[in-house]
Amino acid sequence: MNRHLVAAYVRVSTEEQAEMGLSIPAQKSRLLAYCQSQGWEIYDFYVDDGYSGKDLERPAIKRLIKDTENKVINIALVLKLDRISRRQKDVLYLLEDVFEPRGVGFKSVTESFDTTTSFGKAAIGMMAVFAQLERETIIERSRMGKFEAARKGRWHGGTIYGYSYEPGTYILKIRESEAKIIRDIYKLYLNYNQGIHTIANELNDRGIPGPDGGHWIKQTVSYILNNPTYAGYSKHKSNLYEGIHEAIIPQGQWKKAQELLEQRKKKHYRRPSNKALLAGIIYCAECGARMRNKTVWQNYPQEPKKIMRYYVCYSQDGTANHMVRDQNCKCGYKNMEDIDNQVVDKLLKLSFDEKLLKNIINEELSNDNTDLKNAARGLNQSQKELHQVKKILNRWYEAFEKGALDPDELTERVNDLRAKREYLEKSISEWEEKMREEKQRTINVKDLLETMKNFRLIWDAADPDERRDILTNLIREVRVNKESDVEIIIST
Repeated sequence: MNRHLVAAYVRVSTEEQAEMGLSIPAQKSRLLAYCQSQGWEIYDFYVDDGYSGKDLERPAIKRLIKDTENKVINIALVLKLDRISRRQKDVLYLLEDVFEPRGVGFKSVTESFDTTTSFGKAAIGMMAVFAQLERETIIERSRMGKFEAARKGRWHGGTIYGYSYEPGTYILKIRESEAKIIRDIYKLYLNYNQGIHTIANELNDRGIPGPDGGHWIKQTVSYILNNPTYAGYSKHKSNLYEGIHEAIIPQGQWKKAQELLEQRKKKHYRRPSNKALLAGIIYCAECGARMRNKTVWQNYPQEPKKIMRYYVCYSQDGTANHMVRDQNCKCGYKNMEDIDNQVVDKLLKLSFDEKLLKNIINEELSNDNTDLKNAARGLNQSQKELHQVKKILNRWYEAFEKGALDPDELTERVNDLRAKREYLEKSISEWEEKMREEKQRTINVKDLLETMKNFRLIWDAADPDERRDILTNLIREVRVNKESDVEIIIST
């Protein structure tokens, strides 16, 4: 690559949108002018709009790294070092592990350093330290600002149900239509002894919209009952300070609610923490809905309590409306131990039938081989087309450099080609990912065969959590019908 093809990286975080000289157009203009002065060609602008420099989880920086790895650029250009990252660790990673091994130079328009010398690397390392220090200072100032605001009783948390808030004033003003609902919630909880779930249902029955305009849920009611802001407090972490805003409920009423919440929490019997063996992979064969595990305490509240565990279809259980597939489903409650044992027995029997196992595996390997060939053909075709598009683009750029085209004509001719280039690059990435997936799937299928052949040995040595992992890796679905017959579908 003889020409200087530049990846011009631009970043603006939300905090910096208003800063002079750091807007996206301003950065682009400076980078373009610098390239023109150096006789360099901008391959593309890589723009992260509204992303912090705290890490590399940004779409444009990821694309820049990928183009570097594909050797389509030879210079990475920024306005300032802190545009690419505010973390020393990330800057050094990009320099030493991404750019340098592939011969890509790194340049800042406003800062002088040379990454090809030991002194230059040390200098840029020190600059990265100061960029990180600046970021940490900003974070610390933000934390201290929130603490000071809370200590002085000012509001610092954005919008909140029950109040109106004008940014910059630090003062909440009661919105009476919503404050009335908050007072009703406390009254229902303290005076009428209603539970959180019951209160949510009653508000929905009254047709009162929730804080987000949708339905009330128990988590929203719990948030309101726990929030000290409604009692006139300003909170920072676990500390409460007297707020300068008007309270919606008396502080004594809020404290009484906290006592009652704590009492009910202590009385509540927790369900067993261990997950059901088939959680996430068990389905109702009658309606197709998922099945959930359900624990029932018999002889409650007398002692000793007998715990019964079941699988039940979400359609029949009705605890989550979005999971319901058929409201009339009557698959029934399935004894968890019985269903688990049936699944394990089927896997044990399958592990002893080596001929059947090999047939299943060979069929999947045959499918994998076909998919892999299709992916290879698709990748090859996209690479050929991309090569052709790049050749045409280069011809237009050369014509422009010789004065045969003006900038407007060049833009008109290359826009569609650039769009096609991006589409083909994305297509190549997808085909490569498809090939990796198919190769990994072939490996997984072979591993599956070995696991199944040694299932009894592996199962007997596993603890409960490991057994669940074994089943979720071996089985894609377990289907149970109303007669409690079990069908398993292997993950191939």
